[in-house]
Amino acid sequence: METIYFVDFDHTISNRDVWDDIVKFCDPAAREDVVGRYLRGELSSRQCNLLLASIIKPREEEIRQRVFSIGIDPTFHDFVRWTERRGSKMIIVSDGYDYYIDLLLEKEGLTHLTYFSNRMKWTDDGIDVEFPLNVKDCERDMAHCKCQHIAPHADKRRVYIGDGVSDVCGALKCEQIYAKRNLLDYCREHGIAHISFKNFLDVIAGEEAWLALQESPAALID
Repeated sequence: METIYFVDFDHTISNRDVWDDIVKFCDPAAREDVVGRYLRGELSSRQCNLLLASIIKPREEEIRQRVFSIGIDPTFHDFVRWTERRGSKMIIVSDGYDYYIDLLLEKEGLTHLTYFSNRMKWTDDGIDVEFPLNVKDCERDMAHCKCQHIAPHADKRRVYIGDGVSDVCGALKCEQIYAKRNLLDYCREHGIAHISFKNFLDVIAGEEAWLALQESPAALID
């Protein structure tokens, strides 16, 4: 069966959560208050993002420098090469923003990768944010409902790789989950099958083990 990989961006591909870093840099008090309310379930992802964007007043040059200082997990390159050698499809699904995803993918020579995200536009006063992939009947009112990218591939083995609350909905619709941080906590607390990972070398190792199992005589007999 063909496998398709869905990969979160912030703190999964990137070394830290870029959007969270921007907010913390611009207004740490607002970040603590608003993100705390989001994590407690008092605000949805969409509401949280709208509120934060209306509060912070970033300057583009400062933010650009911070984005580059964060960078990406270097082992992501290994994973990209691994999927390409296998001819497997990979899609980046992010509840973050195109502005910094574009900056980092371009810097790393990865602009050929497919991604879906929210949008960020610079204004005289700061930023405006848009959620073109918000779905009205999304059960969690996510700014970007990732499920819409996963559901059409029910004929494939779907693998989700992520770290956060925004990944829960999409991850639960996949046959395999690689989890860390908040997504890992959620899987453990709710008894959801998963594999923990620290970087993409762990994901490659997990996938190689799965492939070896499928090719073993015992697996074929079963």
